[in-house]
Amino acid sequence: MRDEASLARLEEMGFAVYVPRGVRSAPSPAASPQAARSRETRAGARVVLLAREDSKAARALVAGVKRALAFARIDGDVVSAIDEQQLGDAKGLVAFGEAFAREVGVGISATRQAALAWVATADAGTIAGQPLAKRALWSELKRLARTVRAGTS
Repeated sequence: MRDEASLARLEEMGFAVYVPRGVRSAPSPAASPQAARSRETRAGARVVLLAREDSKAARALVAGVKRALAFARIDGDVVSAIDEQQLGDAKGLVAFGEAFAREVGVGISATRQAALAWVATADAGTIAGQPLAKRALWSELKRLARTVRAGTS
C-alpha cells in the first residue's frame, strides 16, 4: 500500500487509486496532514494562465497545464484578459497566443513584467495538435516552475 504522501500526489495528478474494501477505513489522502501542508505550500506560489479556451483541445491543454502546475505545488488561475490587479501576488504568467503576449506588454508595467517569470507561447488550440510544440511548452513550464518555486522559498 502507498503512503499518504504518494496517494496525495497521485490524487493531485488526477489518478483515482483503487483501495480495497478492508483498507477504506483509513482517512482519505485529501484529509491527511500532508495534503493540508501541500495546500498551504501551494498558496504561496501562484501562476496566471492567460488563455482563450475556445475549443475542446484548448480546454484540455490548459487543464493539463493547470494539473502540471498543481503537481509542482503551484496554483494556476486561468483568465482571458489581464491587468495588474488580476495579477495580484502571482509569481509567474503563461500567455497562450501572440495577442495575449502583446496584451501583457501593453497592460502591465515594465517593472512588474521584469519581476514575473513568464512564458509566451502559441495559442492553446494550436499547441494541442502539435507534439513538438507541446514538448517545448512542457520544458518551459519546468523552467517556470523552478523559477517560481525558488522565488517563494
